[in-house]
Amino acid sequence: MRKTMFALLALAIALFGTQCWAATCTPSGEGGLSCTNTFSPTVTTNTYDFSATGDGVLTVQFVTVLTTFTLTATVNHTIDPFDPNEFPAGTVAVTYCNGKMDQYDFTGSAGGPNGVPVRGTDYQGLINILLTYFTCSGENYTPAFAHAPGDITTFIEDILTFYSSAPTSEDPTMDGDTPGLSSLAAAKEPLVETDTFCFVSPTEGQTFSGAQVPVIEVTFQLSAGGSCPITGQPIRDKTAHFSIAMTDSFGNFLSRPALLDREEANKFHWDNKDGINEFDLSTVGLAPGPYTITVRGSKFSAKSVHITLTP
Repeated sequence: MRKTMFALLALAIALFGTQCWAATCTPSGEGGLSCTNTFSPTVTTNTYDFSATGDGVLTVQFVTVLTTFTLTATVNHTIDPFDPNEFPAGTVAVTYCNGKMDQYDFTGSAGGPNGVPVRGTDYQGLINILLTYFTCSGENYTPAFAHAPGDITTFIEDILTFYSSAPTSEDPTMDGDTPGLSSLAAAKEPLVETDTFCFVSPTEGQTFSGAQVPVIEVTFQLSAGGSCPITGQPIRDKTAHFSIAMTDSFGNFLSRPALLDREEANKFHWDNKDGINEFDLSTVGLAPGPYTITVRGSKFSAKSVHITLTP
């Protein structure tokens, strides 16, 4: 199923993105942990596929490339420390299904630290990094996308802008934007609370007609304990984030809708009367097909629900 997922992932990025599509590199040799792609003004996106060893898949996308350079991604199982001023105590890299923690180090042929490209000289704009990885633990945590910019050997920033984790898939997908490339890692922060999360709407497997339902209400309730449905006093969550991804029938990530491609504004508002956290999802511009809605926060582990949009 994972081979199918990554074939569809590559196809989806090619079809739905605006970048110039190029190639996917895979490590050579048994147990290889690095591979190299070439970027140029006509090749602004490349994929690094480490799935054969269970080490995930990275896609690197530049807005504009000014020169030609190579960029190598290397899987490193020795993880840089996390800055306690940015990440809460207890933050560690995610353990993948292969039993290892992964850090992705970038080197290249350009003029920046470790040969990485230089913004303003080799490229313009931000760099988008998409990571799909394999996890089998079922742990409860808050996801983060840790970045150690430049030649720093400490993770000092969380660049996470999107996170999707389907209820039927063990392969979460996250992405983030950064002005420069260095070391990255999928990280897990301990929850500040362990509240009970209950989806109110939509329900699992619900189908909507985009023509008849211009707005889908995504709502949930939290409580300090108990079970669903919540009978006690609901809790407001100011930190909860919404994301939506087009997925296949297994819940595997295909693409992120362009209309909802960043999460800064994708936060829930509080309905005090009904005691629910609510987000209004516009269906305008969304293509028909299956989607996974994911809600994440600091008080509960990420929760997801599948829906389908019909023409």
